[in-house]
Amino acid sequence: MIATVSLAVLLAFFLAQSFFSLFHGAPPRPVFVVGALGISLRILEIAYVGRYLQSRAGAARSLAALSIAWNLALPLMLAMATQQFHTHYFGLLILPVLEAALYFSFAITLCVAAVASSIAGFWVAYAADFRPPFQIGELLEATTLVLVYFIVGTLTWWLVDLLSEREKELQQRLDDLESARSKLIEGEKLAAIGRLASAVAHEIRNPVAIISSALEVSASPSTSIADRDEMSRVATMEARRLERLTTDFLSYAQPGTAPFTELDAATLVGYIASIVRAQALPKSLSIDLESCDDCRIYGNEGQLQQVLLNLMRNAIEASPEHGRIKIDVGWHHRDKVRIALANAGPRIPHHAVFQIFEPFFTAKEGGTGLGLAIARSIIEKHGGELLLERNDPDRIVFAAIIPSFLAYPSQPGTKRDMDVENGKNPNR
Repeated sequence: MIATVSLAVLLAFFLAQSFFSLFHGAPPRPVFVVGALGISLRILEIAYVGRYLQSRAGAARSLAALSIAWNLALPLMLAMATQQFHTHYFGLLILPVLEAALYFSFAITLCVAAVASSIAGFWVAYAADFRPPFQIGELLEATTLVLVYFIVGTLTWWLVDLLSEREKELQQRLDDLESARSKLIEGEKLAAIGRLASAVAHEIRNPVAIISSALEVSASPSTSIADRDEMSRVATMEARRLERLTTDFLSYAQPGTAPFTELDAATLVGYIASIVRAQALPKSLSIDLESCDDCRIYGNEGQLQQVLLNLMRNAIEASPEHGRIKIDVGWHHRDKVRIALANAGPRIPHHAVFQIFEPFFTAKEGGTGLGLAIARSIIEKHGGELLLERNDPDRIVFAAIIPSFLAYPSQPGTKRDMDVENGKNPNR
Protein backbone atom coordinates (compact mmCIF):
# COMPACT_ATOMS: atom_id res chain seq x y z
CA MET A 1 0.00 0.00 0.00
CA ILE A 2 2.80 2.39 0.97
CA ALA A 3 4.65 1.53 -2.25
CA THR A 4 1.56 2.38 -4.29
CA VAL A 5 1.04 5.67 -2.42
CA SER A 6 4.72 6.55 -2.82
CA LEU A 7 4.56 5.82 -6.54
CA ALA A 8 1.48 8.02 -6.88
CA VAL A 9 3.20 10.84 -4.97
CA LEU A 10 6.32 10.59 -7.13
CA LEU A 11 4.27 10.70 -10.30
CA ALA A 12 2.31 13.69 -8.99
CA PHE A 13 5.54 15.52 -8.08
CA PHE A 14 7.03 15.03 -11.49
CA LEU A 15 3.85 15.93 -13.29
CA ALA A 16 3.81 19.17 -11.29
CA GLN A 17 7.53 19.64 -12.04
CA SER A 18 6.87 19.21 -15.76
CA PHE A 19 3.96 21.64 -15.65
CA PHE A 20 5.87 24.40 -13.84
CA SER A 21 8.88 23.88 -16.11
CA LEU A 22 6.79 25.50 -18.87
CA PHE A 23 7.02 28.79 -16.94
CA HIS A 24 10.27 28.55 -14.99
CA GLY A 25 12.40 26.39 -17.21
CA ALA A 26 13.12 22.68 -17.13
CA PRO A 27 14.99 21.28 -14.09
CA PRO A 28 18.42 19.73 -14.56
CA ARG A 29 18.56 16.34 -16.29
CA PRO A 30 19.81 14.49 -13.14
CA VAL A 31 16.44 15.28 -11.53
CA PHE A 32 14.63 13.25 -14.17
CA VAL A 33 17.22 10.47 -13.95
CA VAL A 34 16.83 10.16 -10.18
CA GLY A 35 13.06 10.46 -10.43
CA ALA A 36 12.88 7.78 -13.13
CA LEU A 37 15.05 5.52 -10.97
CA GLY A 38 12.76 6.05 -7.98
CA ILE A 39 9.62 5.34 -10.01
CA SER A 40 11.19 2.20 -11.53
CA LEU A 41 12.21 0.86 -8.13
CA ARG A 42 8.70 1.45 -6.80
CA ILE A 43 7.13 -0.42 -9.72
CA LEU A 44 9.52 -3.35 -9.18
CA GLU A 45 8.72 -3.33 -5.47
CA ILE A 46 4.97 -3.46 -6.09
CA ALA A 47 5.37 -6.31 -8.58
CA TYR A 48 7.66 -8.26 -6.25
CA VAL A 49 5.43 -7.87 -3.22
CA GLY A 50 2.32 -8.86 -5.16
CA ARG A 51 3.94 -12.01 -6.51
CA TYR A 52 6.23 -13.34 -3.80
CA LEU A 53 5.54 -11.76 -0.40
CA GLN A 54 1.79 -12.16 0.17
CA SER A 55 2.29 -14.78 2.91
CA ARG A 56 5.86 -14.03 4.09
CA ALA A 57 5.69 -11.42 6.85
CA GLY A 58 9.42 -11.52 7.67
CA ALA A 59 10.49 -10.94 4.08
CA ALA A 60 7.93 -8.13 3.78
CA ARG A 61 9.44 -6.36 6.80
CA SER A 62 12.94 -6.68 5.32
CA LEU A 63 11.73 -5.16 2.08
CA ALA A 64 10.01 -2.41 4.09
CA ALA A 65 13.34 -1.58 5.77
CA LEU A 66 15.03 -1.26 2.37
CA SER A 67 12.13 0.85 1.14
CA ILE A 68 12.44 3.18 4.14
CA ALA A 69 16.17 3.63 3.53
CA TRP A 70 15.59 4.39 -0.14
CA ASN A 71 12.75 6.82 0.64
CA LEU A 72 15.01 8.66 3.07
CA ALA A 73 17.76 8.98 0.48
CA LEU A 74 15.58 9.87 -2.54
CA PRO A 75 14.48 13.42 -1.47
CA LEU A 76 18.07 14.35 -0.60
CA MET A 77 19.28 13.05 -3.99
CA LEU A 78 16.57 15.03 -5.80
CA ALA A 79 17.40 18.18 -3.84
CA MET A 80 21.09 17.86 -4.64
CA ALA A 81 20.24 17.22 -8.30
CA THR A 82 18.31 20.50 -8.50
CA GLN A 83 21.17 22.49 -6.87
CA GLN A 84 18.57 24.96 -5.59
CA PHE A 85 18.36 26.43 -2.11
CA HIS A 86 14.58 26.22 -2.00
CA THR A 87 13.26 22.73 -2.76
CA HIS A 88 9.94 21.02 -2.20
CA TYR A 89 11.18 17.43 -2.27
CA PHE A 90 11.59 17.10 1.49
CA GLY A 91 7.83 16.66 1.77
CA LEU A 92 8.48 13.15 0.47
CA LEU A 93 10.22 12.29 3.76
CA ILE A 94 6.80 11.77 5.32
CA LEU A 95 6.49 8.48 3.38
CA PRO A 96 9.28 6.55 5.17
CA VAL A 97 7.90 7.79 8.50
CA LEU A 98 4.46 6.38 7.61
CA GLU A 99 6.00 3.12 6.44
CA ALA A 100 7.93 2.73 9.70
CA ALA A 101 4.74 3.37 11.70
CA LEU A 102 2.93 0.63 9.76
CA TYR A 103 5.60 -2.06 9.92
CA PHE A 104 7.75 -1.41 13.00
CA SER A 105 7.69 -0.36 16.64
CA PHE A 106 7.17 3.10 18.05
CA ALA A 107 10.90 3.45 18.82
CA ILE A 108 11.87 2.67 15.24
CA THR A 109 9.22 5.11 14.01
CA LEU A 110 10.73 7.87 16.14
CA CYS A 111 14.21 6.97 14.85
CA VAL A 112 13.05 7.25 11.24
CA ALA A 113 11.35 10.57 12.03
CA ALA A 114 14.62 11.75 13.60
CA VAL A 115 16.60 10.72 10.50
CA ALA A 116 14.09 12.54 8.26
CA SER A 117 14.41 15.63 10.49
CA SER A 118 18.20 15.41 10.30
CA ILE A 119 18.05 15.31 6.52
CA ALA A 120 15.84 18.41 6.46
CA GLY A 121 18.18 20.19 8.89
CA PHE A 122 21.23 19.06 6.95
CA TRP A 123 19.86 20.65 3.79
CA VAL A 124 19.45 24.01 5.53
CA ALA A 125 23.10 23.89 6.61
CA TYR A 126 24.27 22.51 3.26
CA ALA A 127 22.50 25.27 1.31
CA ALA A 128 24.32 27.87 3.48
CA ASP A 129 27.69 26.11 3.04
CA PHE A 130 27.56 25.21 6.75
CA ARG A 131 28.19 28.86 7.70
CA PRO A 132 25.79 30.30 10.25
CA PRO A 133 23.76 32.30 10.77
CA PHE A 134 21.20 30.46 8.68
CA GLN A 135 18.17 32.12 7.16
CA ILE A 136 15.31 32.27 9.65
CA GLY A 137 12.76 31.38 7.01
CA GLU A 138 14.57 28.17 6.11
CA LEU A 139 14.94 27.27 9.78
CA LEU A 140 11.22 27.77 10.39
CA GLU A 141 10.39 25.65 7.35
CA ALA A 142 12.71 22.87 8.51
CA THR A 143 11.29 23.05 12.04
CA THR A 144 7.75 22.75 10.68
CA LEU A 145 8.73 19.66 8.69
CA VAL A 146 10.35 18.14 11.80
CA LEU A 147 7.15 18.65 13.78
CA VAL A 148 5.10 17.13 10.95
CA TYR A 149 7.36 14.06 10.81
CA PHE A 150 7.11 13.37 14.53
CA ILE A 151 3.41 14.17 14.89
CA VAL A 152 2.32 12.17 11.83
CA GLY A 153 4.58 9.25 12.75
CA THR A 154 3.28 9.16 16.32
CA LEU A 155 -0.39 9.43 15.36
CA THR A 156 -0.06 6.84 12.60
CA TRP A 157 1.70 4.34 14.86
CA TRP A 158 -0.92 4.90 17.58
CA LEU A 159 -3.78 4.34 15.14
CA VAL A 160 -2.15 1.20 13.70
CA ASP A 161 -1.54 -0.15 17.21
CA LEU A 162 -5.14 0.63 18.19
CA LEU A 163 -6.48 -1.12 15.11
CA SER A 164 -4.24 -4.09 15.83
CA GLU A 165 -5.59 -4.36 19.37
CA ARG A 166 -9.16 -4.05 18.13
CA GLU A 167 -8.48 -6.75 15.55
CA LYS A 168 -7.14 -9.06 18.27
CA GLU A 169 -10.20 -8.37 20.42
CA LEU A 170 -12.51 -9.03 17.49
CA GLN A 171 -10.71 -12.28 16.66
CA GLN A 172 -10.94 -13.34 20.30
CA ARG A 173 -14.65 -12.61 20.33
CA LEU A 174 -15.10 -14.53 17.09
CA ASP A 175 -13.22 -17.47 18.62
CA ASP A 176 -15.40 -17.28 21.73
CA LEU A 177 -18.51 -17.10 19.58
CA GLU A 178 -17.41 -20.12 17.55
CA SER A 179 -16.64 -22.00 20.76
CA ALA A 180 -20.08 -21.13 22.16
CA ARG A 181 -21.69 -22.18 18.89
CA SER A 182 -19.88 -25.51 18.97
CA LYS A 183 -20.97 -26.09 22.56
CA LEU A 184 -24.54 -25.16 21.67
CA ILE A 185 -24.56 -27.56 18.71
CA GLU A 186 -23.07 -30.28 20.89
CA GLY A 187 -25.70 -29.62 23.53
CA GLU A 188 -28.47 -29.80 20.93
CA LYS A 189 -27.07 -33.08 19.65
CA LEU A 190 -26.96 -34.53 23.16
CA ALA A 191 -30.50 -33.32 23.81
CA ALA A 192 -31.69 -34.87 20.54
CA ILE A 193 -29.97 -38.14 21.42
CA GLY A 194 -31.61 -38.02 24.84
CA ARG A 195 -35.06 -37.47 23.35
CA LEU A 196 -34.48 -40.23 20.82
CA ALA A 197 -33.23 -42.65 23.47
CA SER A 198 -36.24 -41.85 25.65
CA ALA A 199 -38.61 -42.48 22.75
CA VAL A 200 -36.89 -45.75 21.84
CA ALA A 201 -37.03 -46.93 25.44
CA HIS A 202 -40.70 -46.01 25.65
CA GLU A 203 -41.60 -47.77 22.40
CA ILE A 204 -39.61 -50.91 23.25
CA ARG A 205 -40.85 -51.15 26.83
CA ASN A 206 -44.48 -51.61 25.82
CA PRO A 207 -44.11 -54.70 23.58
CA VAL A 208 -41.52 -56.19 25.95
CA ALA A 209 -43.91 -55.79 28.88
CA ILE A 210 -46.74 -57.39 26.90
CA ILE A 211 -44.52 -60.30 25.82
CA SER A 212 -43.34 -60.78 29.42
CA SER A 213 -46.91 -60.78 30.73
CA ALA A 214 -48.07 -63.18 28.02
CA LEU A 215 -45.25 -65.60 28.81
CA GLU A 216 -46.03 -65.44 32.53
CA VAL A 217 -49.69 -66.19 31.90
CA SER A 218 -48.81 -69.05 29.53
CA ALA A 219 -46.45 -70.56 32.11
CA SER A 220 -49.13 -70.59 34.81
CA PRO A 221 -50.52 -74.10 35.41
CA SER A 222 -54.00 -72.67 35.81
CA THR A 223 -54.05 -71.21 32.29
CA SER A 224 -56.24 -73.08 29.83
CA ILE A 225 -54.98 -74.30 26.49
CA ALA A 226 -57.09 -71.71 24.65
CA ASP A 227 -55.70 -68.91 26.79
CA ARG A 228 -52.19 -70.21 26.24
CA ASP A 229 -52.75 -70.16 22.49
CA GLU A 230 -54.10 -66.63 22.76
CA MET A 231 -51.11 -65.50 24.87
CA SER A 232 -48.76 -67.16 22.38
CA ARG A 233 -50.43 -65.28 19.54
CA VAL A 234 -50.18 -61.99 21.43
CA ALA A 235 -46.51 -62.59 22.23
CA THR A 236 -45.80 -63.42 18.59
CA MET A 237 -47.57 -60.28 17.36
CA GLU A 238 -45.71 -58.09 19.85
CA ALA A 239 -42.40 -59.71 18.96
CA ARG A 240 -43.03 -58.95 15.31
CA ARG A 241 -43.96 -55.38 16.20
CA LEU A 242 -40.75 -55.11 18.22
CA GLU A 243 -38.77 -56.46 15.28
CA ARG A 244 -40.43 -53.96 12.92
CA LEU A 245 -39.73 -51.17 15.38
CA THR A 246 -36.02 -51.98 15.65
CA THR A 247 -35.74 -52.39 11.86
CA ASP A 248 -37.37 -49.03 11.26
CA PHE A 249 -35.18 -47.39 13.88
CA LEU A 250 -32.01 -48.74 12.27
CA SER A 251 -33.26 -47.49 8.89
CA TYR A 252 -33.76 -44.05 10.40
CA ALA A 253 -30.46 -43.95 12.29
CA GLN A 254 -28.39 -45.36 9.42
CA PRO A 255 -30.02 -44.64 6.05
CA GLY A 256 -27.24 -46.59 4.34
CA THR A 257 -24.59 -45.80 1.77
CA ALA A 258 -26.03 -47.58 -1.26
CA PRO A 259 -24.75 -46.30 -4.63
CA PHE A 260 -26.66 -43.68 -6.62
CA THR A 261 -27.62 -44.17 -10.26
CA GLU A 262 -29.53 -42.27 -12.91
CA LEU A 263 -33.25 -42.90 -12.51
CA ASP A 264 -36.37 -41.97 -14.42
CA ALA A 265 -38.75 -40.45 -11.87
CA ALA A 266 -41.89 -41.38 -13.81
CA THR A 267 -40.85 -45.03 -14.09
CA LEU A 268 -39.93 -45.14 -10.41
CA VAL A 269 -43.28 -43.71 -9.30
CA GLY A 270 -45.23 -45.84 -11.79
CA TYR A 271 -43.72 -49.02 -10.38
CA ILE A 272 -44.68 -48.16 -6.79
CA ALA A 273 -48.17 -47.11 -7.90
CA SER A 274 -48.66 -50.48 -9.57
CA ILE A 275 -47.69 -52.53 -6.51
CA VAL A 276 -49.94 -50.59 -4.09
CA ARG A 277 -53.06 -50.87 -6.24
CA ALA A 278 -53.87 -54.16 -4.51
CA GLN A 279 -53.97 -52.32 -1.17
CA ALA A 280 -56.20 -49.63 -2.69
CA LEU A 281 -58.80 -52.11 -4.03
CA PRO A 282 -60.55 -52.86 -0.68
CA LYS A 283 -61.40 -49.14 -0.40
CA SER A 284 -62.17 -48.80 -4.14
CA LEU A 285 -59.53 -46.09 -4.49
CA SER A 286 -58.36 -44.83 -7.86
CA ILE A 287 -54.70 -43.91 -8.37
CA ASP A 288 -53.98 -41.37 -11.12
CA LEU A 289 -50.46 -40.62 -12.29
CA GLU A 290 -49.35 -37.57 -14.27
CA SER A 291 -45.67 -37.38 -15.16
CA CYS A 292 -43.31 -35.31 -17.26
CA ASP A 293 -41.08 -36.56 -20.03
CA ASP A 294 -37.46 -37.32 -19.18
CA CYS A 295 -37.68 -36.23 -15.52
CA ARG A 296 -34.45 -37.89 -14.51
CA ILE A 297 -33.01 -37.88 -11.02
CA TYR A 298 -29.84 -39.22 -9.44
CA GLY A 299 -30.28 -41.44 -6.41
CA ASN A 300 -30.64 -44.87 -4.88
CA GLU A 301 -33.58 -46.74 -6.36
CA GLY A 302 -34.30 -48.90 -3.29
CA GLN A 303 -34.28 -46.01 -0.85
CA LEU A 304 -36.50 -43.83 -3.04
CA GLN A 305 -38.90 -46.73 -3.51
CA GLN A 306 -39.07 -46.99 0.29
CA VAL A 307 -39.99 -43.29 0.51
CA LEU A 308 -42.68 -43.51 -2.16
CA LEU A 309 -44.11 -46.73 -0.75
CA ASN A 310 -44.40 -45.13 2.67
CA LEU A 311 -46.12 -42.00 1.29
CA MET A 312 -48.55 -44.03 -0.84
CA ARG A 313 -49.50 -46.35 2.01
CA ASN A 314 -50.15 -43.34 4.21
CA ALA A 315 -52.32 -41.82 1.46
CA ILE A 316 -54.29 -45.06 1.09
CA GLU A 317 -54.87 -45.34 4.85
CA ALA A 318 -55.97 -41.69 5.10
CA SER A 319 -58.27 -41.71 2.05
CA PRO A 320 -62.00 -42.38 2.39
CA GLU A 321 -63.65 -45.17 0.41
CA HIS A 322 -64.13 -44.50 -3.32
CA GLY A 323 -61.58 -41.73 -3.03
CA ARG A 324 -58.87 -40.65 -5.44
CA ILE A 325 -55.13 -40.44 -5.04
CA LYS A 326 -53.33 -38.23 -7.51
CA ILE A 327 -49.60 -38.50 -8.12
CA ASP A 328 -47.90 -35.69 -10.02
CA VAL A 329 -44.31 -35.87 -11.27
CA GLY A 330 -42.92 -32.68 -12.83
CA TRP A 331 -40.15 -30.13 -12.92
CA HIS A 332 -39.62 -27.78 -10.00
CA HIS A 333 -37.56 -24.62 -10.69
CA ARG A 334 -35.91 -26.26 -13.71
CA ASP A 335 -33.19 -28.10 -11.78
CA LYS A 336 -35.36 -30.20 -9.44
CA VAL A 337 -38.06 -32.84 -9.81
CA ARG A 338 -41.20 -32.65 -7.68
CA ILE A 339 -43.12 -35.82 -6.79
CA ALA A 340 -46.40 -34.90 -5.11
CA LEU A 341 -49.09 -37.20 -3.68
CA ALA A 342 -52.54 -35.72 -3.07
CA ASN A 343 -55.40 -37.52 -1.34
CA ALA A 344 -58.75 -36.69 0.21
CA GLY A 345 -59.59 -37.26 3.83
CA PRO A 346 -59.59 -35.36 7.11
CA ARG A 347 -56.90 -32.76 7.53
CA ILE A 348 -53.97 -33.43 9.81
CA PRO A 349 -54.58 -31.80 13.21
CA HIS A 350 -52.81 -28.50 13.65
CA HIS A 351 -50.86 -29.68 16.69
CA ALA A 352 -49.53 -32.67 14.74
CA VAL A 353 -48.40 -30.76 11.63
CA PHE A 354 -45.13 -29.72 13.26
CA GLN A 355 -44.42 -33.21 14.59
CA ILE A 356 -45.27 -35.58 11.75
CA PHE A 357 -41.65 -35.81 10.61
CA GLU A 358 -40.30 -36.39 14.11
CA PRO A 359 -39.29 -39.94 14.99
CA PHE A 360 -41.78 -41.99 17.05
CA PHE A 361 -44.60 -39.51 16.58
CA THR A 362 -47.65 -41.27 15.19
CA ALA A 363 -51.40 -40.85 15.19
CA LYS A 364 -52.00 -44.38 13.86
CA GLU A 365 -52.73 -47.27 16.16
CA GLY A 366 -49.87 -49.76 15.98
CA GLY A 367 -47.59 -47.42 14.05
CA THR A 368 -43.95 -46.94 14.96
CA GLY A 369 -43.83 -43.24 14.07
CA LEU A 370 -40.69 -43.73 12.02
CA GLY A 371 -42.09 -43.93 8.49
CA LEU A 372 -42.09 -40.21 7.66
CA ALA A 373 -38.90 -39.64 9.66
CA ILE A 374 -37.12 -42.29 7.58
CA ALA A 375 -38.58 -40.85 4.37
CA ARG A 376 -37.38 -37.33 5.18
CA SER A 377 -33.93 -38.63 6.17
CA ILE A 378 -33.60 -40.42 2.81
CA ILE A 379 -34.78 -37.43 0.79
CA GLU A 380 -32.40 -35.10 2.62
CA LYS A 381 -29.57 -37.55 1.93
CA HIS A 382 -30.42 -37.12 -1.76
CA GLY A 383 -30.07 -33.34 -1.41
CA GLY A 384 -33.81 -32.69 -1.49
CA GLU A 385 -36.64 -32.02 0.92
CA LEU A 386 -39.85 -33.73 1.96
CA LEU A 387 -42.66 -31.46 3.05
CA LEU A 388 -46.37 -31.17 3.68
CA GLU A 389 -47.44 -28.76 0.95
CA ARG A 390 -51.17 -28.59 1.69
CA ASN A 391 -53.29 -29.59 4.63
CA ASP A 392 -56.82 -28.63 3.67
CA PRO A 393 -60.01 -30.53 4.30
CA ASP A 394 -60.25 -33.33 1.70
CA ARG A 395 -56.91 -32.34 0.18
CA ILE A 396 -53.62 -33.34 1.78
CA VAL A 397 -50.48 -33.04 -0.35
CA PHE A 398 -47.05 -34.43 0.50
CA ALA A 399 -44.24 -33.53 -1.90
CA ALA A 400 -40.71 -34.84 -2.33
CA ILE A 401 -38.48 -32.36 -4.15
CA ILE A 402 -35.32 -34.02 -5.45
CA PRO A 403 -32.47 -32.44 -7.45
CA SER A 404 -32.52 -33.54 -11.07
CA PHE A 405 -29.80 -35.68 -12.59
CA LEU A 406 -28.39 -32.66 -14.41
CA ALA A 407 -27.81 -30.89 -11.09
CA TYR A 408 -25.19 -33.47 -10.10
CA PRO A 409 -21.62 -33.77 -11.43
CA SER A 410 -21.25 -36.12 -14.39
CA GLN A 411 -21.02 -39.74 -13.28
CA PRO A 412 -19.00 -42.29 -15.29
CA GLY A 413 -20.96 -44.75 -17.36
CA THR A 414 -24.25 -42.88 -17.18
CA LYS A 415 -26.45 -41.76 -20.03
CA ARG A 416 -25.28 -38.18 -19.52
CA ASP A 417 -21.63 -39.17 -20.09
CA MET A 418 -22.56 -41.09 -23.24
CA ASP A 419 -24.47 -38.06 -24.52
CA VAL A 420 -21.42 -35.87 -23.95
CA GLU A 421 -19.14 -38.35 -25.69
CA ASN A 422 -21.53 -38.48 -28.66
CA GLY A 423 -21.51 -34.69 -28.96
CA LYS A 424 -25.01 -34.16 -27.57
CA ASN A 425 -25.97 -31.41 -25.19
CA PRO A 426 -27.19 -33.10 -21.96
CA ASN A 427 -28.94 -29.93 -20.81
CA ARG A 428 -31.36 -29.91 -23.69
